[in-house]
Amino acid sequence: MKFLPLPTTTATRAWIRCMSSTSLTLKKNPTKRSPINNTNQKGTEDRCLTFPALGLQPHFVDALHTAFPDVLQPTEVQGKLIPEVLDRKDILLKDVTGSGKTFGLVLGLLNKPRMVIEDEGKRRRVVTTLFIVPHRDLAHQIMHWIELLTKALKPSPPLSSIAQVLVRGSGLKRQDAITALRETPPHVLVCTPQALWEVYKDDKEVLQLDTLSTVVVDEMDYMVETDPKKYKKHPGPTRDILDVIYARRRELGETEHEKENKGEWINEREKEEGIPQLIVSSATLRVHFKNHLYAKSGWLNRHNVVKISGEKEESGKVTHSILVVTGNGVKNVEGAVKVEVAPEEAVMANGEENEEAPAAEEYYDEKYGQTPSPFDGEALEAVATGFALDVPSTGLLVIPSWAPVQRAVYELRTMGVDAEGLDMQKEKETGERGGPRLLVGTVATTRGVDMPWLSHVFILGLPEGRIVDGYTHIAGRVGRFGRPGRVVTVVTPAECAKMLAVLRTLRKTPVRFQHFD
Repeated sequence: MKFLPLPTTTATRAWIRCMSSTSLTLKKNPTKRSPINNTNQKGTEDRCLTFPALGLQPHFVDALHTAFPDVLQPTEVQGKLIPEVLDRKDILLKDVTGSGKTFGLVLGLLNKPRMVIEDEGKRRRVVTTLFIVPHRDLAHQIMHWIELLTKALKPSPPLSSIAQVLVRGSGLKRQDAITALRETPPHVLVCTPQALWEVYKDDKEVLQLDTLSTVVVDEMDYMVETDPKKYKKHPGPTRDILDVIYARRRELGETEHEKENKGEWINEREKEEGIPQLIVSSATLRVHFKNHLYAKSGWLNRHNVVKISGEKEESGKVTHSILVVTGNGVKNVEGAVKVEVAPEEAVMANGEENEEAPAAEEYYDEKYGQTPSPFDGEALEAVATGFALDVPSTGLLVIPSWAPVQRAVYELRTMGVDAEGLDMQKEKETGERGGPRLLVGTVATTRGVDMPWLSHVFILGLPEGRIVDGYTHIAGRVGRFGRPGRVVTVVTPAECAKMLAVLRTLRKTPVRFQHFD
C-alpha cells in the first residue's frame, strides 16, 4: 500500500492548490479584525502577518476573502497555529475564547495535502482528518465554514468530497451516513465522539483509521475524564477512539530503547508507520490534564510536540455582574463596582419575530401550564428584566444540564421575552435577525459556538463541574475578537460566595448591573 497525490478533476486540483480558513461567525461576514503585528524579543514590530505567509495557498486565500470578506489578517493564535498544523508535529493548543483557534484549525486542515492510497493496483480516496468536537452545534458551525469556503472556490468541488458531518440527531440514519462515507470519503470528517464510535462499532473499515493524517480533538478536557476510577468504569467514546488510533504509538512509547536516542528513534518509526498528527485544543488545558496526556494516555508523542498559547484576554471589554435572588427581590452582589457602560442602540423588531404556530403554543400551554416550574420564578424574572432593558439584539441564557430548555423558553415567553432554544443549524441559515431575542441552551450545547453578534450572556446558577472552567467557556461566548459584552450570573445567597471566588480566580471585579441598583 502506498500513498499518492489526489487524482485528477479540475475542481479537486483547484481545491488542493488552495486550502485554508479562519474563525467563523455564524453569519457570512465575521467581525472585522485589525491587522496583527509580530513583535520580536527586542520589542520591535515585524511585518504584518498574512495568510499566504503562513503557508496557505494563494487560490485558497482568494476563496477565503470571497467567503469572509471581513477577515483581513490572521489573529495572533492563527499566526502561530496554521504553520504547525501544516507540519507533522503534535499540537497542544490553549488560548482564550474568541481568539479564532477553531477557525484557524479549519484553515490549516483544509490546506493539508489530500491523499489517496494505491492498494493492490487500485486507487481510492481516504479520510485525511478526523475533527472531533463536543456537540453537534459546533460540528454544524464548522461544516458551515467549510461550505462557504468550498462554494467560493472556482471551480468548486463537491462539498461531500471535502467535508462531511457525523453527529447524532441530525435526521440522517447511521447506515446512510456509512454509505456516504464509503462512496465519497471526505478530506475532513467533522464528528461528535458518540456518533463516531457508533459508526466504528458498526463498520470499522469505512472510517479508514489506519490511513489518517491528522486527528483534532477540540475542547478535549471537556470530553476526556482523567480520574482513573471513573474512566476505568466508563472510558467514554473519545477515549475509546483515541486508544484505537494511537495504540501503536503507545506500544512504541513503552518499547525499551536507549534513553538518549529514544525520542529520535520514536520519531523515525512514527514517520515510517504513518502515525497521525494529534491536535488537542481547549481554552482551559490545566496542568493535571496535560500531565495525563503526556504520562498516561499514550496519545501524544512527547518527543515531537509543540505548545501554542495566544494573547492574554484584553481587560475591560467584557463586564461581569452577579445578581443575587433573595426571595424579597433581586440585587447586585455586595461589593460590585459602578462602571459607566456606553449604551447600545436597541434593535427594533422588523416584523420577522420568531412566532410559534398557534397549535404549538397550545401544545406547550397544555404541557407546561398546569405543572409546577422547575425554575425559580424570581430568577427567571431577573433574566427577563435584564434582557428587556439591556440587550440590543441577541442574548444567550445558559441553564443547568438537568433543566428542560423548552420549558425555560415557554416560561420566558409568558414574560414577554422572544425566547427560543439554541439551534446552530438554524443559526447558520438565519444569522443575526432584527428584533431582540434570547437564545436558551445548556453548558454542553453552548461550548465552543461562535456568534459574534451576541452581546449578553445570562447564567442561571453556578456553572456545573469545574466552576472556573465552566464559567470561562460560558463567558467566552461574548467579547469575541475584542468586542464588548456583558456576563450576568443569577445566583442564590448560598451560591454567592462561590461565584465571587470564581471572579477572584479569574481576576475579575463584579460590576453593578445598573437596572438592579
